[in-house]
Amino acid sequence: MYGRVKIEIVSGLYEEFLNYLIENEFRISSIKSTDFGVTLVCDAVDYKKIAKNARRYQCRTKVLHRKGVMFRIKKLIPRKSVTVAVFSVFVYIFLFSKLIWRIDVISPDQRINNSIYNLLYHNDIYAGSVFSQQKNQDIIQNIFTDVENVGYVTLNFYKGVLTCKVDPTVDKKQYMQNAVTGNIVAAQNGVIEDLRVYSGFSQVKPGQTVTKGEILVSATYIDRNGNLQQVMPRAYIKAACVKKYTTQVELDKKVYIRTGESRTEKELKIPGRKIKIKRCDLTGYNNYNTEKKYSYIDFCGFRLPATIEKTTHYITEQINIKKDEKTAVNAAKKIIGTLIESDISLETADAAEYSYEISDNILTMTCTVYGHYDITR
Repeated sequence: MYGRVKIEIVSGLYEEFLNYLIENEFRISSIKSTDFGVTLVCDAVDYKKIAKNARRYQCRTKVLHRKGVMFRIKKLIPRKSVTVAVFSVFVYIFLFSKLIWRIDVISPDQRINNSIYNLLYHNDIYAGSVFSQQKNQDIIQNIFTDVENVGYVTLNFYKGVLTCKVDPTVDKKQYMQNAVTGNIVAAQNGVIEDLRVYSGFSQVKPGQTVTKGEILVSATYIDRNGNLQQVMPRAYIKAACVKKYTTQVELDKKVYIRTGESRTEKELKIPGRKIKIKRCDLTGYNNYNTEKKYSYIDFCGFRLPATIEKTTHYITEQINIKKDEKTAVNAAKKIIGTLIESDISLETADAAEYSYEISDNILTMTCTVYGHYDITR
């Protein structure tokens, strides 16, 4: 296991010196006599002591031959640059072909960027993780299903950089906004006030009463030659309608709010390991909200393949929120007002009637709106 050295001992009291080596249990072998002394084989680790003690017996030592792995490696030491270069090549091949050093998400919408960064992190894809081709294909499908407004996704890994390029969905041109692939049906009951058919076939007329689900514009029609034609129907149909909006508000409910006290823990994620660098004690706390943030590590502008995850636990306590009838009514009206404003089919409202009832600690409010709606939406 250790290196062996063949040495020659000449002149002096070499016979007494051999006895000294044997008495002190030096591991020597292959002792042969020469004209001026002896030759022997000893452990390389013992040679320095043997040469030093040889002076006490007026002997001189000379190395004849070396054998062992360490002596072979020493031959490479004068060529340090070559050794380091060869070793570095293999290291770089591993680091830049397997490890993720940086993740770049390219899209015109910052909300899409943030959603994709979070999705990648929750699927264990972060700076410092090992790249997997199978996981790369799976995450593309997850981006399509879990991130909104994504039209096309490419995810490429090259030299340690994972690049995700996203093309958002393309909105319809203004003249195609109301185009559909099937029949246009009434979204609610009403009396038609304005009818404009740009493509398709319609048998309804202004002043006619229609019911929800009734076909307003057909996608197919028979032309003058008796052939069945199919188009993407497009129309604008305004009707006088009566529509109801409903919401509920609890009069007495229990909620958890943050007390302002928090506990923080940090975890360092490096290739193949997760190291806790800061711990927190949540003993005695049963209710808390948890938020996680992650960041990359930069050293002098150079990003390292490591990620720090910071987890903050916000302590919460339960309180009761009570509303009287007047407060609950005002809150319900604000909610319904928001619903009405967000209804894109409503064009103008002529009147609104509110009614409510209280049952089992819940106020239920209904607002009946008399107005003019685009019933194609």
